[in-house]
Amino acid sequence: MKTTLAILVGIAVAVVVAVLWRRGEVAAAEHVKARSEAGLPTSAEDRAPLELGRKVLAVEQALQDPRRPDAMKVVTDLGLDQRYYVMVRGWLSYQLQADMSILDANRERTPSQVKNRIEFVQKAIRAIDLE
Repeated sequence: MKTTLAILVGIAVAVVVAVLWRRGEVAAAEHVKARSEAGLPTSAEDRAPLELGRKVLAVEQALQDPRRPDAMKVVTDLGLDQRYYVMVRGWLSYQLQADMSILDANRERTPSQVKNRIEFVQKAIRAIDLE
């Protein structure tokens, strides 16, 4: 029971983080667009949050479809950046816990997408931990 609750809390935290990053990317994009339309220069300070948001969304897409050719590169690029290692490592850990819970509950009926993601996330964790 405690394990299930911990996994559900972990999933909720991961979802909240993804939503907040997405909102941050939208706000940053609107800010940069407004400055550009007003003829004001955009600074690196304006572009940095937007770029991070794009990277986070790319990781989210990689987790949704781990068979994409660039999926591992997208995850490891952000995960190997010291500034974001903890965020990416935590995200991957919670994703793995959630998927392992699905696997334990369903055994032979586990969707192949979940099995593929488990394998992908395990490899991604090893890649960012060992580099």
